[in-house]
Amino acid sequence: MKTAWSGVLMGLSAMPAAAVTCESPSVQGEQKGKFDASGEVCFELPELGENYVQATLVGVTDARLLDRDNRRIRTLLEGGPEDGTQTLLFSLPPYQPTTLVLNGNEGARWHFQWRMKETTSLAKSESPSPTSPLLQQLAKTLAQGGSTADFWQARQQEGTPLVEPVDDKHKRVTFLWRGARHNVFLLGSPAGDHDPLYRLGDSDVWFHSYVVPADTLMQYKLAPDVPLIEGNRREQQRAILVSAQADPLNPDTLQPQQDRWNRSSLLALNPSRYCSLSAMKAPIKSGSLTRHQLHSDFLGNTREITLYRPRLPQPARWTLLLFDGRQYQDDYHFANILDGLIASHALPPVNVVFIDSLDHARRSAELPPNPHFADFMAHELLPWLHRQGLNMQRQKTVVAGSSYGGLAASWVALRYPRLFGNVLSLSGSYWWAPKGEAASWLTREYQRTPRYPVRFWLQAGAFEASGPGGGNYKHTLEFEQVLREKGYRVSFHPSSSGHDYAGWCEALVEGMRDFTGLARR
Repeated sequence: MKTAWSGVLMGLSAMPAAAVTCESPSVQGEQKGKFDASGEVCFELPELGENYVQATLVGVTDARLLDRDNRRIRTLLEGGPEDGTQTLLFSLPPYQPTTLVLNGNEGARWHFQWRMKETTSLAKSESPSPTSPLLQQLAKTLAQGGSTADFWQARQQEGTPLVEPVDDKHKRVTFLWRGARHNVFLLGSPAGDHDPLYRLGDSDVWFHSYVVPADTLMQYKLAPDVPLIEGNRREQQRAILVSAQADPLNPDTLQPQQDRWNRSSLLALNPSRYCSLSAMKAPIKSGSLTRHQLHSDFLGNTREITLYRPRLPQPARWTLLLFDGRQYQDDYHFANILDGLIASHALPPVNVVFIDSLDHARRSAELPPNPHFADFMAHELLPWLHRQGLNMQRQKTVVAGSSYGGLAASWVALRYPRLFGNVLSLSGSYWWAPKGEAASWLTREYQRTPRYPVRFWLQAGAFEASGPGGGNYKHTLEFEQVLREKGYRVSFHPSSSGHDYAGWCEALVEGMRDFTGLARR
């Protein structure tokens, strides 16, 4: 799977549509079939006004939306597993012909279920007075009959968000959008929620300001004209994915190869980082990267395992097992970053095992405490790694992950503490509980079981203050307290970040430096 938080997946190079006859479906329905030798089927979609599309794909590996000239509008899915189920939420350009192209392996069965609906946008929120001094001055200019032209010209030159000083430890950050019709929302806000932007009077300026720590590091998207969706509150919250995209006036990103829909913008107030774009782009020179397929009898599926190994006279003594492996390597090139750090002696030699999480449905079933997944790790993955030549010792084996992956790392170590000696948890979802039980199930499990010889390095972002039970930050603190009371070796590392890979990448490097005995930077 390509993301941890949505069914709308990442990037694909523009490809010409095949010269085939496309079907013309109605606004709602489902179709099934089998891919022929071309590995492609296509659908000419109806021309609608303001709209949204909800779709489910089974057996499809790639999906893209094309315009009348067969140019790519938006990548919807890339590199999905052949047996995966993907849920998509997107919109069609109003009153324009579009084609949906689905790809898969020859002979594989596909299933496409969809619903297209014309709609209206959510109403805009009431606009408070701006706290940004620059916006306050702009409001005065507008009141005197002026325009926003000079303001936007400056933003074009200086970039966004707007950053203004507050004091030695804080900055005021103002997120901006130009010219939406009805609303704009911020995905990945410092408040940890889908916050609205506010319109400055009747102008084309939409804004929302936050006072944040001066070392803030976060990814975000902006979503103009989010539609009104039929369904419950959760479904309406997900509607932000219909139009969420990179900030058009912010060139900073960790995903330059992605289109604007699948690329997040980067706000990095502290320029000193391990996971810079240049480090991600650097080729692997001091190690090797190999991709493998591993079948699990415990889980009844096959997944990609990618191995990074430093090239050294002696094998690396440390091994990092990392969940959501395709995201960490394919999207953020984590092995490239580590390769450079190892070459510059900023990190000791470390093997990395990138473990693919397949699709959203199976990730949600496997990573929250699942005995079969822990058994796969202990009885299938570890023996397979030994056959690949990785000589692993529990004291130098780190199991790591973010979100559900952080929860899974702590669960696997609880079930097999004699195999996994170290846990590196990033924004762990410790609020999780089986259906019908109270929140924080795993925290209670650690409370009631004996103390095992496992060391913990826990991270959570200060911007993760909302969500189930008060958010990941609060629940990670509670988990850390229980571990400390039980006598575990545990440390908690808050960061001025949110629920995203920019903060997690930095924390992974810092955590591995701590585990291997290097001083924190």
